Amino acid sequence: MTKNLPYDIIYISLDIRVTDMIDDMKDKIAHHARGLFDKHGFHGTALREVCTLAGCKMPTVYYYYENKEKLFDMVVRVAFEELQQKLWTQLPKDVSSREYDTLMVIQKKYLSEEERIIYRLAMKTWLGFDGGEETRRGMRDWEQHIYDGSLKKYADVVNTQRGAKFIARHITALIQRIILIDEDVPDDEIREEVAMIFDAATHSNIK
Repeated sequence: MTKNLPYDIIYISLDIRVTDMIDDMKDKIAHHARGLFDKHGFHGTALREVCTLAGCKMPTVYYYYENKEKLFDMVVRVAFEELQQKLWTQLPKDVSSREYDTLMVIQKKYLSEEERIIYRLAMKTWLGFDGGEETRRGMRDWEQHIYDGSLKKYADVVNTQRGAKFIARHITALIQRIILIDEDVPDDEIREEVAMIFDAATHSNIK
């Protein structure tokens, strides 16, 4: 019983429990908001629906996320950037660009359902199909930074800027097939397609 515990232990225990409850509610709101955004889109989702599924009241959502735009930004853009960082750490660093990209594409087939929703919403937002202006702007700025880094990496491999753009665009299109279209591309086919992309950029007349 807690009455026999020192006061500082009681307070620490209560503080941990309250913190866990807060984190759980914030996570529940994020989880259900993503599901609704994925199903109905940003404009078709009402915060009241999020509250109903999360089991909270409107002031709770506003406490954590301020408004629907901020909610979408946090559970899509910010969550996507965090997911990408995690996925990058799972890939080997001591392999060729061709093998790295092959593993990166294959990796997208094995995302959890929650990760797939985050990725899908982020791609739709980046393409301009969903989300608010603030989130789209943030996604485009972040993606441009990543794209510039990818172009430099590919240019070192194929020695031409256009060849680098060719690889970047076709790798992105392959990932879009897996995430947006939900196409179950076999691993061997992914390996073959990535090899063809690199071969075309290296040996064709793309200058």
